[in-house]
Amino acid sequence: MTDTLEAEMKVSPFRRWFSSGLVALTAALLLNMAMTTPPASILGQGLVWGMATLLLIAALKLWRDTGVSVRLVGTRLEDSHGALIVRLEDVETLTRTHFSFRPSNGFMLSLKREYDPRWCMGLYWCAGKRAAFGGAVSGAEAKKLAEAIERHLSQSGNLL
Repeated sequence: MTDTLEAEMKVSPFRRWFSSGLVALTAALLLNMAMTTPPASILGQGLVWGMATLLLIAALKLWRDTGVSVRLVGTRLEDSHGALIVRLEDVETLTRTHFSFRPSNGFMLSLKREYDPRWCMGLYWCAGKRAAFGGAVSGAEAKKLAEAIERHLSQSGNLL
């Protein structure tokens, strides 16, 4: 099989701004609370400042990570930087039912072998023999990628 781009899943600019903005807004509200009506105890103040800091860091990570896309290129799932996420020959099952453990609007892959853990906030995570895709992406984007993976697996005879 040639290394052509078969499908791509990316976060729309609106979803990217909206999700990062909501996390940053929550951090701003906590910072406002910490400065205008701080908790009485020093432990409470530290907790509010710490949570605001973590939320700001999360907003930046979400903004950075949602700028990446997931691509099906040949027999590989990779990010837009070319880093391997999962090889399709290692996929046992693809699950996208409503009551399965998966990200919002996404799907889950059960793998034959373990991959190193990694996480791209709002886009995918991979840990052990599981990889999940979705989150900040639209359902249509995730569905296109899942259908392309299913089509490839059914052609190669790997899908149950």
